[in-house]
Amino acid sequence: MTKTIPTLIPGNSREREAFVLRRSLVLSGLLILVLAGLTIAGRMERKQQTVEPGDVDKVVVHCDLGAGQFTITPVDMKQLADVDIEYDSRRVDVSVDYSIKRSTGYLDLESDGLERSDLHTDDNIWNVKLSNRYPARIEMDIGACDANFDLGGIPVEELSLDVGAASGKVDFSKRNPIRMREMDVNAGASSLDMKSIGNANFDEMTFDGGVGSFDLDFRGKYEGESTIEIEIGLGSADITLPHGVPIQVETEGSNWLSSVDLHGGDLDEIDDGLYESKDFAHAKDRITLRIKVGLGSAD
Repeated sequence: MTKTIPTLIPGNSREREAFVLRRSLVLSGLLILVLAGLTIAGRMERKQQTVEPGDVDKVVVHCDLGAGQFTITPVDMKQLADVDIEYDSRRVDVSVDYSIKRSTGYLDLESDGLERSDLHTDDNIWNVKLSNRYPARIEMDIGACDANFDLGGIPVEELSLDVGAASGKVDFSKRNPIRMREMDVNAGASSLDMKSIGNANFDEMTFDGGVGSFDLDFRGKYEGESTIEIEIGLGSADITLPHGVPIQVETEGSNWLSSVDLHGGDLDEIDDGLYESKDFAHAKDRITLRIKVGLGSAD
């Protein structure tokens, strides 16, 4: 025999009315929460676009991205790019534009927070697949975001990276198949982690770090001479150099406002603040590193 547990409702009419009112308020509250959840879940829109390169010799990729989450992945494909965006159209405006001028393709990826909107990183999520078949000049201007960029294997001729209040990782997981003339990185109040920079195959690199922490790993394959200039303001930088590549390091030394410390390298001090490995002078493949620190530190 199945027993039914009765619902306990107060006996007098005044208590019954109060009970019914409380139950109605609870049900109304639950309904509001459900509707709010459906509204939040349904506010995100999705934009997917595949960019065909057309008849071009090279491309210019320009990224102007505010707050959000941004990922770039290299892919071996005939299409120039495959862009997948999830965004809240009430808070952010996004655009993907491509044009061709004189056998050069121009890909512009942009997102702007709408006026009076409180934009969060999960309101603007970009996943970009970028072809490794087209010589490229890449310009990135990113704001308060979480960034994860892998440029490994993409034939990059020039790279400009301007990072605001961001937390990001830039990786060169595979070697650049062409020589990069210049890499310019400007990092503001950010935490930036750059991996396998040697695989970028660059002539010159400048890094300007403001208030933040920077992890710069220069390991990779080197051919020819690569010149690196690093300037740190109020931040700190951990710099990893490849074993077996002749190197010259020039610093302004340490004082009570800043510090530059060299660890674990077989370097000779040949002048005040100038250090060299023994085989640097006659090496064909080598690194020249100049470090300047304001009120921060470099290891």
